[in-house]
Amino acid sequence: MFIVQRATKLLAIYGLLLPCALLSACSDTEQDKTQASELSANYHHSANIQTISPNLSYDIERNYIGKVVSKQLASLSFEYAGKVTKVYVDSGDIIKKGQLLAELDTELLTIKREEVAATIAQLNAQAELNRLNLSRIYDLSSKGYSSKQALDELETEKKIIIADLSRQQANIANIAYQMSRAKLHAPFDAIISTRSIAEGENFSPNQTAFELIKQSHHEVSVGVPVNVASRLTVGQTLPVTLDKQVLSATLLVIGKQVHDISRTVELRLALSQKNHFYNGQLAQVNIQQKIEQAGFWLPLSALTDGIRGQWNVYQVTPTTADLFAISATTVEVKYSTLDAAYITGLPLVPVDIIVAGVHRYVPKQIVKRADQQVTPVAMKGQSL
Repeated sequence: MFIVQRATKLLAIYGLLLPCALLSACSDTEQDKTQASELSANYHHSANIQTISPNLSYDIERNYIGKVVSKQLASLSFEYAGKVTKVYVDSGDIIKKGQLLAELDTELLTIKREEVAATIAQLNAQAELNRLNLSRIYDLSSKGYSSKQALDELETEKKIIIADLSRQQANIANIAYQMSRAKLHAPFDAIISTRSIAEGENFSPNQTAFELIKQSHHEVSVGVPVNVASRLTVGQTLPVTLDKQVLSATLLVIGKQVHDISRTVELRLALSQKNHFYNGQLAQVNIQQKIEQAGFWLPLSALTDGIRGQWNVYQVTPTTADLFAISATTVEVKYSTLDAAYITGLPLVPVDIIVAGVHRYVPKQIVKRADQQVTPVAMKGQSL
């Protein structure tokens, strides 16, 4: 009986203490929630906020592929037909002006020259005989023993002999000319790009023997659209990339004919450097095109996805001291580089936007300006 009374008293005491403990716990929880709410209301995320200013235009860099061409090319051939006896150079050889490249067989020309020389000697003998006969006729004529007809015949014979001698002298000159042209010499310093003859073959005048490429004064030929060519001026300097080297080239000629297939205008540029180039080597010509349209340059990190494939930027407006409210503005990207974009859609006044970490923010959020700016504002697409 005593044990039952003691247990009843303990249960009564525990019944009084348990509600007190529960009330105390509820009071502590409500106090913690109140303190957390107060701390949350006083905390604001930091944002990298910068001011961007409008531009009236932007430049687009266009690269056009052209090729290196030698300023002087030549296809050499013999003027007369003949048999090739010697070839002194081959494809790829570097030659100097006046160097002997190949020669033809001149044995037949030598025989013809000797034949003409014999004919000239015969005509000289006939001329000597005519001179003696004329001398006798003049003596007889002075004494009245010669007829007028005999004198005329000898005078005419003298003129015929003189004409024949002139013709044979011309034949000698012609043979000498052909013999000199039987040797092919280099017209300028060059490199042999193609050799098309061989020793022992019979060469015809319409056949090409060698193709030469001059090793200096290279040019770049490139085709560009008409609207690009219309903005260029002769004498303008343009950057050209050749074999990973950026060289400067001067614009020599702007063509006036549009190509039938590519619909481009040909430009010719002179390379100022005296480097070693290859004929037909590909070259990349860089041309900047100015687009007259007002907008803003900003880093790519300032753009965020919008609805239906559009782009947004987070524009901020001050609310209270050191605090800003975020609003999403849809913009249009007109041009982009590796690190920056040119956009339209904002008022043409200086605008404050968030330029980094835009994935951490939402519209209508209140933020504060970060103490340290980590991303500079992009200007004209320069490297950031």
